[in-house]
Amino acid sequence: MKKTLLALACSTMAMSAVGMSKTPSPEPVDETVVYPTPETVVRFIAIGDSGTGEDGQYKVADAMQAVCEQRGCEFAIGLGDNIYESGVDGVNDIQFDTKFEDPYKNIGFPFYMALGNHDNTWIFAGDGADNDKGEIQVEYHYRTDRKSDKWQMPARFYQFSAPLNTTVPLVEFFAMDTNPSASAGDPSNEYNKDDYSELQGKWLKDGFMASKAPWKIAFGHHPYISNGSHGNAGNYDSLVGQGKHFKKMTEENICGNADAMIVGHTHALQWLKEKESCPGTFHIVSGAGAKTKNFVTKNNLNESYWQQDEILGFFYVEIQGDEFRGTAYTVDPVSGEYKASYTRTMNRKK
Repeated sequence: MKKTLLALACSTMAMSAVGMSKTPSPEPVDETVVYPTPETVVRFIAIGDSGTGEDGQYKVADAMQAVCEQRGCEFAIGLGDNIYESGVDGVNDIQFDTKFEDPYKNIGFPFYMALGNHDNTWIFAGDGADNDKGEIQVEYHYRTDRKSDKWQMPARFYQFSAPLNTTVPLVEFFAMDTNPSASAGDPSNEYNKDDYSELQGKWLKDGFMASKAPWKIAFGHHPYISNGSHGNAGNYDSLVGQGKHFKKMTEENICGNADAMIVGHTHALQWLKEKESCPGTFHIVSGAGAKTKNFVTKNNLNESYWQQDEILGFFYVEIQGDEFRGTAYTVDPVSGEYKASYTRTMNRKK
């Protein structure tokens, strides 16, 4: 934990900049935010559950490259399960090459990564019970002889602002470490659910309150709500109480403070409506970066604007002013053909 907190402090100082002067305007403005120039745009890819090193990951990578060449991309956010099936065993593990560097070798922008349950495997794949394994992925961020510097994960949870290297950001991103709160449990007291959830929850709320960026986005692996087989936090995999710590942390610290929550875990694409239990925050699930799965049941738990299962894909997001414009790109798992399957614009709530 000491290493996590030290890296967190360093990453926050190095990677996040907040403008302190308000752009003059003849109209009344929200005093809690500072807007960059009107032409400022942030464009990024949201992709999760991608680290297989297999054909599906390559097909999605090719589609990402094509879309970004057409529309422009500054970076991607990686939503966990970066190295299937059981994470890595050391900072020089060849899987960093075969399941990240090689599939994305033709993509020239950084990936801001979050940890998933498979990245923290202990006994069986995806149990999420060995969070020390996740520390190796943080260490890889600092390895000096990597094939590229695309992999960005300066701490288990961290923040950065966009446009990158700006003094007046349009968007503040908060990379969450959902695994200690949402998975089955880690025998190490360093990652016990109560303390870790409280620590990260406070960090999130303090960060949201301090940020002057108009848009705040939380991203990570586990969903607060999902119509996939894992279901909603607090009842993951139809187990009563599973994920209840993450549910509580989300409702107390993220809901209403973040404009959007973008996650993976479910191997499908979903744009979900606000829940009464989490007002002011909409939810995107983008876990189709290499694997496909169906929703199991069509009796959905949560209302959606749009969703699709049994397909590969990702979300492309463009934020400008008070508009969040998102496009779901689906990728055929056999042919690799991609298309824009759904587009929606959300306005920032002031």
